[in-house]
Amino acid sequence: MLSDGDSMYALMLLQASADDVVREMERLQRNFTFLNCGLWVAWLILVVYVLMMVSRERKLQREIAGLRAMLEDKPRS
Repeated sequence: MLSDGDSMYALMLLQASADDVVREMERLQRNFTFLNCGLWVAWLILVVYVLMMVSRERKLQREIAGLRAMLEDKPRS
């Protein structure tokens, strides 16, 4: 059984002209394009962030290795 909202939507679909359907399809396509672009941007930001973190980790590892080398070379008193 259809609720009031569903029956109203079905009635609107029956009364929709071809132009209305084309406009709605264009609107949905435009929304899909924006969604797609937004997802690409989100993935790009994520990849850049991960690459930055990898770079920082490597820098810290080099710094730690340098400090360890300095400690080993230091004469003990």
